[in-house]
Parts: sequence; structure tokens; C-alpha cells
Amino acid sequence: MAWYGKSIDFRNPKRPGRHKRIVLDTEKLQELYHNNKPIKDIASFFNCSIPTIKRHLKFIIPVNLRRYKFYYSAANPINQRIAKLYTNHHYSTIKIGEIVGLCDETIRKRLQRMDIQLRGHSFKNLETFHPGNLAKRYNKQYPVTDLHQFNQKFIEYYCLMLPMHKIADLLKIDRGTVSRRIRFLKSLYYFKTRICKRCNNFFKFKVTERQKNSKICGRCRLDSRQIVECI
Repeated sequence: MAWYGKSIDFRNPKRPGRHKRIVLDTEKLQELYHNNKPIKDIASFFNCSIPTIKRHLKFIIPVNLRRYKFYYSAANPINQRIAKLYTNHHYSTIKIGEIVGLCDETIRKRLQRMDIQLRGHSFKNLETFHPGNLAKRYNKQYPVTDLHQFNQKFIEYYCLMLPMHKIADLLKIDRGTVSRRIRFLKSLYYFKTRICKRCNNFFKFKVTERQKNSKICGRCRLDSRQIVECI
């Protein structure tokens, strides 16, 4: 006998069936939500699951008032502090989490949502970082302590095409720091190599510099006497 044309009952007689729909107190739910109570604690308060709480919040909380939008917003004071500690003070995500009271994974997610590039283990920011800021180098003496002068000297030595060991010896830093900063310079600026019209030596220059600086090297400039004396 053909089975089609007849309704087939696939219900399991041993299955108890669907549970009753849970109806929550919306006023109490809104109160707990706006008091910044975690979703996990709200679910424990109503004795239900977390998806049940999220499903109810979806219909009673407007989109512009939902907490997760503000959590990852750049207008959040906590996120502004996180960005400042990460970019200016170069704190790790673990240390920032201890300061603001969040886990390191949450810190990384918020930084990514704010379009802040996460640094690696070999990252050194040329614009805002001095080697003397490292905790293990506080007692070390540097010939140039000012950050702006240090960056300017480093770029001048690099444009003169000095070897890494010479730059490290002049600035009293290790070769690894020199290598990392040169790699950062190449990613930040664009350099060209030419022959100096006065001394016929090779030199590098930034394409954003003035035209006169792209024809002669640092040794031949009028303001390069201090560089020559150091070399």
C-alpha cells in the first residue's frame, strides 16, 4: 500500500514535549539591565538561560541603548583610557586589564573594534617610545634623552647609511633595537637612495623632505657639523 497521501506522525511518545514559554517581568529586566548587571547574573536572578534573557532584551531595549554598542564605542571613557595606556604608555593587554578590571581578551577585542592595530613582541613605536623607558634600562645612561632629538638623530644616522653597529654605538642601544626601528621607519616613511652631488657618496632621504635635502647628504649640509663631529 502506498504511503504517500497519508499523514505520518513522527512524534515520539516518550518525549515530554515542549516546555512552557517563560514570561519575564520586563520592568525588572530593564532595571537590572540598565544597572549594568551582567547577563549571566540576570539569568540567575530569573532562573532561566542566557539566550532567554537576550531574546527578551531584543524586544524591549532599543538598538541605540544596548550596552554592547557602548562597550566597543570610542566614546566610552574606559575605551579611551585603554587606547591611551596601550598606544602612549605601551602597557600590555594583561596590565591594562588589571588596571581597568577586564580580562586581556576583552582588551584586545575593544582595541580591534576601535581600529587600533595590535603590536607584536618586536614592536617599538618610533614616535612615542624611548629605549630608556624600559624597566630593565632605567639605570642606563643615554647620550640623547629627549625623545624628539633621539628620533631625529636616529633618522639622520640611518640616512647617512651608517652600519647598524655604528648607530648602536652612537646612541648606546643594542643592534636588535636598531634593526627593529629601521624596520618601523621603512613602514612609516618612504626613502630613496641617491648620490650626493658634493661628495659623491650614497645617502638616503625621505621623499617628504624639501627639495634641497634630496640633492646633498647630511655630511654636506650647513647644519651637519654636529653629525660629522659625532661620527
